[in-house]
Amino acid sequence: MNGRWKYDTMFIDGAWTASNAAGVIEVIDPATENVIGSVPDADVKAAAAAIEAARRAFDEGPWPRISPRERGVVLRRFAAILDERHDALKELVMAESGAVGFLADIIAVRGTINIAQWVADSVEHAVQWTEVSPPVGGPVGMAGHAVVREPAGVVAAITPFNFPFFLNIVKVIPALAAGCTVVLKPHQWTPLDAYEIAKAAQDAELPPGVLNVITGGAELGEAMTTHPMVDMVTFTGSTQTGRRIMAAAAPTVKRLQLELGGKSASIVLDDVPEEHVASMGIVTNMIHAGQGCAIHTRLLLPEHLLEAYVEGAKNSLSYLKIGDPRESDTVIGPLIREQQRKRVEGYVQAGLDEGAELAFGGRRPDHLTKGFFYEPTLFINARNDMRIAQEEIFGPVLTVITYRTEADAIRLANDSVYGLGGGVVTGNTARGFNVARQIRAGNVAVQTVGPQVTNFEGLGGTGPGWSAEQGGGIGITGVFGGFKQSGVGREWGHHGIEEFTELKTIEWS
Repeated sequence: MNGRWKYDTMFIDGAWTASNAAGVIEVIDPATENVIGSVPDADVKAAAAAIEAARRAFDEGPWPRISPRERGVVLRRFAAILDERHDALKELVMAESGAVGFLADIIAVRGTINIAQWVADSVEHAVQWTEVSPPVGGPVGMAGHAVVREPAGVVAAITPFNFPFFLNIVKVIPALAAGCTVVLKPHQWTPLDAYEIAKAAQDAELPPGVLNVITGGAELGEAMTTHPMVDMVTFTGSTQTGRRIMAAAAPTVKRLQLELGGKSASIVLDDVPEEHVASMGIVTNMIHAGQGCAIHTRLLLPEHLLEAYVEGAKNSLSYLKIGDPRESDTVIGPLIREQQRKRVEGYVQAGLDEGAELAFGGRRPDHLTKGFFYEPTLFINARNDMRIAQEEIFGPVLTVITYRTEADAIRLANDSVYGLGGGVVTGNTARGFNVARQIRAGNVAVQTVGPQVTNFEGLGGTGPGWSAEQGGGIGITGVFGGFKQSGVGREWGHHGIEEFTELKTIEWS
């Protein structure tokens, strides 16, 4: 597979160009450490060329001026092409990002294509593009006003390494649906799928300059966030980088959509039975080797449930296979690079130095000599002021903190600079909802413990024109984004399209 996905050019102004490349970026499979492909390492001249192409396409081209319905037609063609190439995309994304099979199906590939299809199908009607007031009489005749949504302009999209295809699509497709033009810069560790997106855009006959893809390092990102021709920046990544983007965008007062870090806490309330706590395990906390900003990496437990939880968590290790993402029974894949694994090791040592107790993990697997793997790791008897409880580790590490009262648990959950996600496990839905309302985070899940309906048998079936899967799925329903230092703006659903619009009032008389 050495060098299988090799790209010598960038996609600018509807064409593939090799100019303004300073070198080559080799892409590594994090599970094998083999080179699987390469892309150009562009310089800032490439960024300028892409931005200028996007500016022309917005100021002079047809894309912002055609109707949402017409854009939807093109985007449906775009999504259909991605769908046709699903199997090849799945193979590529698993190789470049280390995503395991079930994760590729739910989020990283299949779920992502579903988002593209939903946006294309929904752009005409999911967004209220015009609000027209009733006409009124005035001293010089009839008068009224309309509020219209217009595209924000040229969008610089900068994405991270953890869910590259998903995040590229979540930014690019809604921006295009709104009528914007886009310059996409994927992370230099996971740039390959962005080229496949560019190919699909070209085959779908997007007008030149509407989507541009360039690859390179941080200097390209800086050029994009400071360029006066860019109207908006959409970014997913660390809070530290988000702060720098805000500062860089300030002189030209760009619109921002920032999806940043998290240190989400899940609260188990004291009405949860001990046997359920023992069955919880750690799999949801270890998804994608912990490389997800909204993963619940703090668990707040009543003191009397700690022993049962630890025993159950240890038992769950037996079905958490670590290894090659391409093997169907693998649950936990690799971290993206060696430097990320060293980062995790540094946090584990910090936890030990600060007095937390390591229940299990905290090491590299002995049986895997290749790949950037790390064992699922559980800290207990931790304090909320420790680094492992306050800082985003981005690895397979869960920190357990005990509490005495419900108010104490809510205080601990909110004692963070972040506010991205959270969870409540309870025996009473109303109580869980009320606790969730008090968690200062943008996405909170409430799980009610007790008999759960797992199918539609006995519910009288479903009516015509309706199914259990219709209109659902990650990135389609709800909104995603954070409070506090977890970001600015929201993604997903019609809200995610509206982020790329400006509101204008037009008065007439």
